[in-house]
Amino acid sequence: MNIFRMTIYLIIINFKDFGYWFWTLCYPLLLCALFMMTTSNMSNTELEDINAGIENDHPLSEALASIEFINLETMTEDAAVEQMEAGEMAAYVHGDYELLVTESGFNQTVMEDVLTQMQSTVESGIPPQHFDMDASFIDASSQDTQPETVLFYSLIAMIAFYGMFSSIEFISTMQPNLSHMGARFAASPYSKGKLLAASVIGAMALNLFSNTFILIVIIIFYQINLFTELWPTIFLLITANFTGVGFGLILGLVPKINAAAKTIIAIVLIIGLAALSGLMGPPLKQVIDGNLPWINTFNPVARLTDTMYRINFLGNFNDYWSTVIFLAALALAFYTITLVVLRRKQYDSI
Repeated sequence: MNIFRMTIYLIIINFKDFGYWFWTLCYPLLLCALFMMTTSNMSNTELEDINAGIENDHPLSEALASIEFINLETMTEDAAVEQMEAGEMAAYVHGDYELLVTESGFNQTVMEDVLTQMQSTVESGIPPQHFDMDASFIDASSQDTQPETVLFYSLIAMIAFYGMFSSIEFISTMQPNLSHMGARFAASPYSKGKLLAASVIGAMALNLFSNTFILIVIIIFYQINLFTELWPTIFLLITANFTGVGFGLILGLVPKINAAAKTIIAIVLIIGLAALSGLMGPPLKQVIDGNLPWINTFNPVARLTDTMYRINFLGNFNDYWSTVIFLAALALAFYTITLVVLRRKQYDSI
């Protein structure tokens, strides 16, 4: 049996497994739908103009009117209260830098901050008529950070390692103490190296197919362009696929545990690594990076997530090749160990 026929046979094994398709296609698509529903309005949120009132001849009238996002109107306090109670106005400025509000909220907080800054400026000796409201003290960037996209990059990074499920099934099926097919294979002269090559090709083919399908869904239905650097990203994902398949081979070699139990171990492990990389939201990842940064330094899912975000959203390739080398080194170690173990493994009886 040549490598091509063995690869086709191994692919057919997974095609018949509903559990495989659930975890590699259905589960990621469910997460995609959830993320799209929960983040659909986050990226399009813009600061709306704030309607505010001010008493007649107030010293801050000119300065406040020059702020672009504040719609200022001169009026009496009674008229302002009436509009605030109707929800048409956020706040009313009167007296000595006093702010009158009828409810708390984002707009009221912004107005309070503006007044606080103006009061501090006046106390420093700069009169309101000398305020430079057009001055910019930070360099603006056209790049939107959009932290919610970390969810999608983490999801994409997670599924890139899903080739482990195929390779677990392949290697477990070929072990004499775990399946009848394995017993027949062990009694045949078929090369262990060819088996490993067929397993890798089959697992890569299946996972790249599922990855491509999920990426097409994200590109079509998600409104943000996640891949401004498409080809470098594809190379990263192929490398991660190669690493994931290798990790599955290592798990598949564990003796006396069937493929279903090994798959459960792989699911728990990969979802845990993805959670640390941002799959459960940026806050958890920020806590880990701030307090235990070494965890995600050695977390392949986190490394892949961070690198995809940096190259596509920040145009930063500083850690691109270090991530590629890290993933390739893991893959090389996994394949070397697998080949050595397969060649040395012997059984008293099969």
